[in-house]
Amino acid sequence: MRKTVNLFAEMEYDLDFRVPRVTVTENRVILESVKEIVMISSAAVTVKNSDRYVTVGGENFVIREIGEGRLVIEGRVQRVEFL
Repeated sequence: MRKTVNLFAEMEYDLDFRVPRVTVTENRVILESVKEIVMISSAAVTVKNSDRYVTVGGENFVIREIGEGRLVIEGRVQRVEFL
C-alpha cells in the first residue's frame, strides 16, 4: 500500500510561524514564536510560547540573538522540558 503525503498541508505547517518551534543541537538552541522570557540564567532559560512554557537547561548559556519572537542561545544543552 502506497502512502500519499499531502505536500501542501506539510508546507503550511512548516511555514506557520504561530506554532512554537524548538531546534536543538549540542551547543545551540533556537526558540521561535517566543511571546515572553520568563526566566533566564547561565544554566536555564524558560520562555512562554502561546499557551505553553519551554525550559532549556544546561551550562554556560550565552544569548546570541534575541528579537522578533526568536531567541538563540549557545552553551551546553542538557535538557528540554515542555510544560
